Amino acid sequence: MEITLPTATQSVNKRLNELAQSYVKLVLAVGMHAPFYVDAYYGPEPWRKECLLVPLSRLDLDGQRLLGELDTLAMVNVDAKLLSRQTFLRKQVASVGYFIRHLQGKRGTFEVESMGLYDTRADKFGLEYFDSVLVELAGLLTGKGLLAERFEAFRASFIVPHNRVPKVFEAAVEKARLLTGAHISLPDSESFSIEFVNDKIWTAYNWYQGNYQSLIQLNQDQPLYIERCLELASHEGYPGHHVFNLLQEQDLVRSEQWIEYAIYPLYSPISFLSEGSANYGLRLIMSDDEVVEFERDHLMPLAGIKGDIEHYHRVLACYKKLAYLDNLVCEQLTDGHISASDAECLLRNYGLYSESRARQRVKFYLSNRAYVINYNHGEQSVARWVERGGNTSPVERWKRFETLLRRPLTASQFKL
Repeated sequence: MEITLPTATQSVNKRLNELAQSYVKLVLAVGMHAPFYVDAYYGPEPWRKECLLVPLSRLDLDGQRLLGELDTLAMVNVDAKLLSRQTFLRKQVASVGYFIRHLQGKRGTFEVESMGLYDTRADKFGLEYFDSVLVELAGLLTGKGLLAERFEAFRASFIVPHNRVPKVFEAAVEKARLLTGAHISLPDSESFSIEFVNDKIWTAYNWYQGNYQSLIQLNQDQPLYIERCLELASHEGYPGHHVFNLLQEQDLVRSEQWIEYAIYPLYSPISFLSEGSANYGLRLIMSDDEVVEFERDHLMPLAGIKGDIEHYHRVLACYKKLAYLDNLVCEQLTDGHISASDAECLLRNYGLYSESRARQRVKFYLSNRAYVINYNHGEQSVARWVERGGNTSPVERWKRFETLLRRPLTASQFKL
C-alpha cells in the first residue's frame, strides 16, 4: 500500500486550524470581561455556551502561549496564502494580549494603544493645520456671527425630517446595494434589517448576525443630514461592513474553514480595514458629481427639502479636511492632557460641533479611545492601496477593493 505523506502546506494548515480555534475561544473568554469586545460571532454555538469567566491573568498566559505557538510554527515550503494567514492571525492574537493587559489596568498612551490594538499609527496634525481649514471654510459661508453658528445655520436646511428618515435612508441603501451588486457578486440570501434607536454614543452600527444577515441600527439622537444617508448606507451596508463580513463568511469561514474569521474582536487590527474600507466605500460606488445628482434628484424630494446641494457639498468637502481633528482631541483626552470639557470645547471651536454632538463624541472617545484612527487613517490607507499607481480604472479599483474585503490584511501587511 502506498502512503501519501501530508505536504508541508497541509500540515501547517491543520495546525493553523487548531490554533485558530484556540484564538476564537480566547476572544470569547475576553468578551466575558468586556461586553462590547466581541462585535460579531457566528462560529460553533457550543463554544459560546461553554465559555466561562476566567481570570484575566490566566487569559494573559493563554494568549502568550498561543502567540508563542504561532511564532514557532515552521512556515517553510508553504504557499503564500498560509504565510499571510499566519501573519494575520498572529497580529490578531497579539492585539488580544494587549487588550487583556489594558483590562488589567496596564494602559498605554494613545500612540502605544494604536499600535498595540490596530497595528498602525495615524499621521499627526497640529491645531495650526485646522486653523487654515477654518479660514477656508469661513470663505464659503456667508453671514455674520461665529463660524460654528453660521455652519450650523447653513446645514439646518439639509436636515431630513424625522418622519421621512426611514424612507430616505432605505432609498440610499437600495442605491448603494444596486451599485455594489454590479461589481461584487452577492449571495442571493443576503439582507439586513434597519432599526431606529436612541441614546447611543454612535450614529449608526452594523451588527453582523451570520448567514449573510446584518442588523443596522440608526441612532436618532442627532439630526440626520441629507449627505449622511448615502454615507451611512455605504458604510454600514454596501460595500461597507455588511459586505465586508459576508464575503469573509462566504470565502474564509465556509469555503476555507478558517474559523478565526467567524469572530470579530472590535478592538483589533481587523477594525482598521473594516472601518477604513467602509469609509472609502462611497468614493468607490459614486463620483462626487453622481452623489450630488442622486441627492438632488431622488433623496431631497423624498425628504421634502430644497437647497443649493452643489454649494453644500463644496462646504462639506472643505469640512472633511477637519477629519483628523478626531485623533488630536481624542489623543489629548486619552493621554490625560485635557479634560472632557476641554475636549468638547475643542470640538465646538475647531470641529464646529453643536454642544450635544460634542458631548456625544467625547463619550465615544472615552469609551473607544484610539479606535478613532480606524476611520480617517483607515480610509486614507485603503484609498492609497486601491488607487496606487494613479489613473486606475473603476474596474481595477473595484477588483482591488474586493480583494481586500475577501482576504483582509492588517495595516502593516498592505502598507504601501
